[in-house]
This record gives sequence, structure tokens and C-alpha cells, in this order.
Amino acid sequence: MKNRSGYAWVLVAVLAIATSCQKYLDRTPLSAVTQRDFYSNADQVQQALTGVYNAIGARTMSPGFSNPTTYYSKFDLYTELGIERALSGTIGSGSYDVTNGTVAELWAGFFQVVQRANNLLFYMTKAESVMTPADYKRVVAEAKVLRAMAYWHLIALYGDVPYFTAPPASPEEIYNFSRTPKSTIIAALIPELEAAAADLDWLPAQAGRVSKGVAMGIGARLAMLDKNYTYAANITDNIIANSPYGLNPVYQNLFRLAGQKSNAANEIMFWYPFGDADAGSYNYIQLVQGSRNNGGQSSHFPTQFLVDLFECTDGRNIASSPLYNPARPNQNRDPRMGQTVFVPGDTMVVQGFTSIIFNFYDRFLASYNPTTRAITFPSTTVNQDSANIFGPRLNGLGNLWKKYSQDRDINGTAGNLYRVGWIYMRYAEILLINAEAHLEKGDPATTIVPSLNRVRARAGMPNVAADVVGDANRLKQLVRREKMVELANEGLHLPDMRRWDNGAYAQKVLPGQLYGQANSPMRFVPNVGLEFINPAPPPVFDPVYQVPVSWPNGDALRLKREVRIYNPNQHSLLPVPQGERDKVPALTQNPGW
Repeated sequence: MKNRSGYAWVLVAVLAIATSCQKYLDRTPLSAVTQRDFYSNADQVQQALTGVYNAIGARTMSPGFSNPTTYYSKFDLYTELGIERALSGTIGSGSYDVTNGTVAELWAGFFQVVQRANNLLFYMTKAESVMTPADYKRVVAEAKVLRAMAYWHLIALYGDVPYFTAPPASPEEIYNFSRTPKSTIIAALIPELEAAAADLDWLPAQAGRVSKGVAMGIGARLAMLDKNYTYAANITDNIIANSPYGLNPVYQNLFRLAGQKSNAANEIMFWYPFGDADAGSYNYIQLVQGSRNNGGQSSHFPTQFLVDLFECTDGRNIASSPLYNPARPNQNRDPRMGQTVFVPGDTMVVQGFTSIIFNFYDRFLASYNPTTRAITFPSTTVNQDSANIFGPRLNGLGNLWKKYSQDRDINGTAGNLYRVGWIYMRYAEILLINAEAHLEKGDPATTIVPSLNRVRARAGMPNVAADVVGDANRLKQLVRREKMVELANEGLHLPDMRRWDNGAYAQKVLPGQLYGQANSPMRFVPNVGLEFINPAPPPVFDPVYQVPVSWPNGDALRLKREVRIYNPNQHSLLPVPQGERDKVPALTQNPGW
């Protein structure tokens, strides 16, 4: 295992040191502070720590580091839960190769976090004598938590990766590093996280910083990757028993700016806030997710798989519940569905002062007056979600994301100057990791169900049914389903999907034709709302995984998009970027690439 790296020049092509060395004397005066001269006081150490946070912050990895939309908003698009607007070369489609830009940017971006953290930890020793012991230990702890978080991503995406804990010792080392087994990296990171947790408080002193609970939560994520379910169960037991975290009583407030700032019950453990007073602090989440009628580009879509995964309010899936109405798919459903996705018939606030009823098919919009509750259908306004080539009808599957994009004008600005922050970790995830870890280690249902029921009760769903509690397989699939519907569009599902049943689950749900909502016009029914004229039947659920796997007569009745491919001997990991292997021949490649 190597403890020094050359990735400041090789792995992280986006760093200034890798892009400006030939013009160094032209760009940097001789009096400038160098890397080795920096870190001489507490302010400089804090600036460097901010740089680590910024590296793991809310910006996308593709189509470039300049786009201020978090990469987390794309991760679910690489799974069965979401889909990108592009028709080829996307990670989710399976039609990509070792030269793919996203593959290279993810590698570079997370190694940039590692590089910045390592520089800080290596050089900040110069400032130890002028910092208070508590502040010094806190900075060290935060940097190590962020570095571990970056490695969690790298391992989840690429498997074995180079492992570094300090800046490069020599130029020769740059071209000779190799990959370290992921189990070795995890075994090194978990004790570091335990030590970091001891030096951090449960709640951070400033919004947007990591804390004791985040350090422990990253340890739980790493343990789940390593299938060390005993450790994951024990550490989440500790968080549940001793932390000040709880569940926000209003689910939707987690993804709205005012709710994030108030953070009821301290559910949000780690998030990326945007500054109201800073004109340059914003993101494009609403832009990339939003309706074409709402100023959005609708380039990120949820799949029909996810929409159909939400239970009815009786706790049964839509194929078995008498409450499901295919003509009105938003009726009698898990309340989280209405806060996660827009489906046809949902009311959508536009520009902060008017409303429409979402409908991807018909030429003209249906408008809704929230004061009089009157619906005008059709109106005289052209429906861009139907007409635009990139809208949810012609380029999507008939649904849109609502989570993170329901406050269109929360700051009185355009959709591309959005300030709702992104959540990296919240307490509901800890509860669900706890339930899954206890289940996987073979503990009785009485240790699994309480955490599930807490999450379901907050959502307004019934407790786990007795017949599910008594059926080991059904309980296992319910735990998995709860993780998917509770945390959808939060960028956390990809590692789970690849881990479950050693890839057998991914092989079941990823390949094949993607179908969407019924390809049907809608009609207005007084006192009811819009409904499909020609609804499609519900999907067929797999008897083992209890997830939707086929949509009867989908070619004739439903929207459809790409045909996805998935080779478990290849697509269980991303390839090591070809550009990195060209520079460093010692880097081996993942199977199938």
C-alpha cells in the first residue's frame, strides 16, 4: 500500500497544477505564496479545509466541472431509478467505454478531494503551534472524514483504486502507483473515522460541515460496501441510541430551502448549503430536473420502475392493491411519491405565482387556480412538456423529478440560479442502513422492523404487515424497497444496486426496454381531475425481488426509451479511465473492459 501520491499531476487533470505548469512564470508572480509556504496560520488552514469541502461540493462531474449541479443528482440516473436525456453513451444505458468523459471526471473529481485533504493534513503541521488544540484536531478530523467519503465513492464506482495518504514523495512515484484492494482501504479508513468521530461533536458548529455522526455514517457506508454487516449494525445502533438526530415530521421540507435551514429534528446530518447573500452561490438542480413549462431543461428523469415501486396507501404494491387506479396513477399512493416525482395529473407550481396540472401528452396545458380551485382544460397555452423534443414525452418516460425542484422561485430568481441545498447524509439513511445490516447478519425481525416503521410512519405509511414480518424474503425486499423510495434522487442507490445479491439484482432490473407512462391523452373529470383516457395496466412484479420487471403490451400502450444493456461481468464496476492508464501503465483494468 502506498502512502504518497502523484495524482496532483496525473489523476486530477482539472487541477491548476496540471493545466498551467507551462505558463507558471507568466501567471504566478515570484512573490506568490506556494503550497509549501501556505498553512502557516489558522486562517490559511481553514481556507485549505474549505477547498476540500468545495472539491466534494455541489457541482456536477459531467459535462464539466464548471456546471454547479451536484453529481449526486446524476448517480441515480446510472441505475434502474433514473435516466438521462442523452440517448447514447450514458452510464445507465451500458453503452459506454473506457474513454467515456463521465468515467474520467468522476475519477478525477474524487481524487481531487483526496489530493486536497492529503495536502492539508501533510502541511498543516506547520500551524499546529499557533492553533488551539481543539481547532487543530477538528480540522484534522473533518479532512479525514471528507477523504474517507471520497474513497467510499471511488471504491463503490471502481472497486480497487490507488490509496494515498500524503502528497507525492518523488516524481518517480507519479508513474508507478498501483491499485490497492478495496478491503485494505476500508480496513485503514474505518479506524481513522472512529478517531475523527471522537474529535467531533454530534452537531457541527457551522451548517455544511461534517460531524461525529457523519464520520460514523461514512464508516457504516464503507462497512456495507465490504459486507461487514456486524460493524454497520453496531455503529448505526450507536448513532440511534446516542445521537440528537431524529426524523423531520414533514418529509417534503427536507428538500425545500426553508426546511433545510430550520432542519427540524436535526435529520439533515450533512448538506451543501448555498449562500443567500452570495450572487455566485447557486446550482442548476431545478434547471436540469424541471418541466419545460417551468423554465427547466428536463434532462434528468425518473424511470417508470421507480414510479411503480411506490406502494399504495394500504402498503401493497400497485399490481395487488385494490386502491390502484391506472387512469390516475397519483391517487392513493405512498405520500413520498408525491414529493419525489411529478406524474400525470399532479399540480405543479409555475414561476411561484400560478399552477398547472402536469400532462406530458396533450397539446395545451391544463391550468389550475389554487384560490378558486378551478381547472381550465384545455387552456390556450402550448404544453412544452409535450411539444419540446427534449421534454418528458419525446425524450423521457412521462414523469419528472419533484424532489429538490419544487421551489421554483424560492429566491425570486431564474431556475438556473437555484439555492436549495443538497443533502449528503440524513438520519433516515442511518435508520435504513441499520435495518438492512441487522437483516443481512441474520438478526430477528424484532431488531429490523422498528427502524423501518419509524421511516414509514413519518411518510404516512402503515407499519410493516405481520405477514411480511414473518417472511424473511419479503422483509428483505421491503427493506430494499424502503431504501429506494425513501432515498430516491439522493444519489445513494448505485452501491446498493451493485452489492445486492452479488450483482444478481442488477442483472434482473437493469437490462431491457425502458417503458414509461401510458401513451395516452388525458381528459378532465369534474371534482376528480385529469385522468388517462387509455390507461395502461399495472406492471408485473418479480416474485423474488418484488419489484416491477415487465409492463404488459408496453410497446403498444406506453412511452418507451432506450434498450439498456447490462453485463454483470463488465458493468458491476466502471472502467479505470483509459487516460489514466495511458499515463500510468501499472494501473490494471477492471474485468470486461
